[in-house]
Amino acid sequence: MTAAPRLGELFHIGWVVRDCAAAQQELTARLGAGPFLSMGEELRFDSVLVHGKPVPVSLKIAFGALGGVVLELLQPLDDRSPHAAFLAERGEGMHHLAFLVADLDGELAAARRTDPELELLIDGTGPGNLFPWVYLDAASARGTVIELWQRTPESEAQYHTVRELLR
Repeated sequence: MTAAPRLGELFHIGWVVRDCAAAQQELTARLGAGPFLSMGEELRFDSVLVHGKPVPVSLKIAFGALGGVVLELLQPLDDRSPHAAFLAERGEGMHHLAFLVADLDGELAAARRTDPELELLIDGTGPGNLFPWVYLDAASARGTVIELWQRTPESEAQYHTVRELLR
């Protein structure tokens, strides 16, 4: 059996929600989550491939602290994203585990050695993205999407801004 990739430290847990603001309020009231960092009213990802096809995606995103873990709340703002499909099929809930990796191409190659049929749910490695990132299809991870962020100065800056929430 081929050795699986070693992804390192978990960065965040992605949670798909219907209403980002309401989810923040509920998580704060019920579980003491927070503080939250909103990434704005709308984030557009115009340079991504969804299942290999160019599909612009719009989301509202907020990061927050919960018990020493970073949560990423994702509210789909259109019906084109995998997040919207997840919400329609499963309702709100955990969508992905995200890792910051030093060698995205190497991690993808290792994952494909383990699973030659591995597909990218979202490919954010093309020009126009702030930094390269991907979602690995959930079929090979027992239903949980794995997100990989390439370590770059831009992704490191975002990582450190979000990790400051835990301090």
